[in-house]
Amino acid sequence: MDNDKKKVIKEVLVMNFSKKDKAKFFLIKGLKQFSNSLIIKTQANLDQKKIDQIELILQKKVNDPTIELLLWIDTIGGLIPKHYLYKTPFFDTEDIKEYNPWRVCPIGEYWVRRHDRQKKSLEDVDGHCRKNHNGKDLFNSDEIDQIAKTEKFLSVITKSKNNLKEYDNSNHYDDLIAGWTAYWNDQFKTSPPLHPDFVKALIATESGFDPNEVNPRNSLKIGPARGLMQITVDTQKRLSGEKKELKNHFVILSDDEIYDPNKNICAGIRWLFRKREIAKSRLKLEPSWEDVLMEYKGKLKSNTTESKKIRKDIKKFLGELNGK
Repeated sequence: MDNDKKKVIKEVLVMNFSKKDKAKFFLIKGLKQFSNSLIIKTQANLDQKKIDQIELILQKKVNDPTIELLLWIDTIGGLIPKHYLYKTPFFDTEDIKEYNPWRVCPIGEYWVRRHDRQKKSLEDVDGHCRKNHNGKDLFNSDEIDQIAKTEKFLSVITKSKNNLKEYDNSNHYDDLIAGWTAYWNDQFKTSPPLHPDFVKALIATESGFDPNEVNPRNSLKIGPARGLMQITVDTQKRLSGEKKELKNHFVILSDDEIYDPNKNICAGIRWLFRKREIAKSRLKLEPSWEDVLMEYKGKLKSNTTESKKIRKDIKKFLGELNGK
């Protein structure tokens, strides 16, 4: 099999298989009758109809009706002796790079901006994707900035354009709120999805739209709350995975970066979705987004005068944002 044909075959395999297929493909050596055969070794239960369909696609793409896909379990050790396999697989679905449509890098990698690197001499390294140590979804400051510049992020139409009477600058962050709300809705696919108005109402009650707001309450236990969405030091650690609470979608920010509106809103909305999971567990039912906001504020089951005022303020802000 020549190199041009191998290249086309790999392209077809990438388009028609995925990581979840957990498949390795081998070529046969020393047996002329199997020179155009690919042996599939997989841990998954691949549908024979799918294999047959991809085999037809391969035959058409390379204009060769002798191309065939054979399952390892049906051939190796029986029809074909094991020693006729190449030691190195021809193709492995583990190498397929899958992309999140919002992201610059493949899933399991993150963006590193252009920077200097000192080796024997000072080098200028272009921005590039770098693999995560655990292969999961990881955000850092560079990646958050990069996403906010993508066409998909910028194409999100801001749903909330009404100003809140109490705050002259309440519309300053509408585009970031809309963009990150859409992003996290796309990742978690909750029903109903989060609406930007809930984030905006939350920010109103948390910081009054002041990106430099610092609340020192309970600072010895959880650290001061900072920025638009009042992210505490404790929450910052949980978002980064340091406290082993999150299973995926980690957000790693420094103390300085937490004040940046773009990064603070990204991290805050990510934490809001975690709070939804907690509220669901505590209530034993699907929470409303108002319930989630109260859980974010640590007041979900509280009935104090302060908690009642918070609920009232949230309802008032949501009403204003809906033109009521």
